[in-house]
Amino acid sequence: MPHRILAEVQLPDFKDRPTKEGDILRTAEDLFMRFGYDRVTVEEICREAKVSKVTFYKYFSNKFAVLEDYMTTRLSLGMKTFERIKNADASLQEKMQAFIAMKESAVSHFTPVFMHSLMSADEAIVDLMNRWTAMSTEAMRSFFADAQSKGEIHPSYSVDFLLHIWMVLGADARSEAMMAMYGDDMVKLSKDFLNFLFYGTTGPPQEG
Repeated sequence: MPHRILAEVQLPDFKDRPTKEGDILRTAEDLFMRFGYDRVTVEEICREAKVSKVTFYKYFSNKFAVLEDYMTTRLSLGMKTFERIKNADASLQEKMQAFIAMKESAVSHFTPVFMHSLMSADEAIVDLMNRWTAMSTEAMRSFFADAQSKGEIHPSYSVDFLLHIWMVLGADARSEAMMAMYGDDMVKLSKDFLNFLFYGTTGPPQEG
């Protein structure tokens, strides 16, 4: 389906990095997803990646630096997909479907235990997530404004209003309460979130 093709997201393999650096990042990703960021230590990453701590600190100042590198790389790849969808020769409906498919694909690679581990009061993690949110918010502002200029979004809507709804719903979707409501099914949560934002209570058009 066209929107599925548009929504294909490349996952990081870190093969463009020095071998040991890539090994550290891939190992950390695996451990973070299995046990959560807070439960993993530098020593465990080094042991599983078969690198010394000297090698680890050659590339990363601490465990958070690994998380930041990994998450920033994921965001960069996601933004490339977002721009491809935004600039595609497709209808607004097809782009909306592609955004939903993109989000569904992206969150399916994040485990509940990993996402829960990021919901901490740690200042560095909060700052990282805020930076991620700021970038996605500006990207959505651009998308809404572009669609409205093409007559695909009603001119009476304020872009700032649409953006505010996006931010409020997005923040709530990341809450412990919402994840508990969905039994940690983040794919379903993300899909419902975007479907509601784009289509309201009537839901998306039926395919077929």
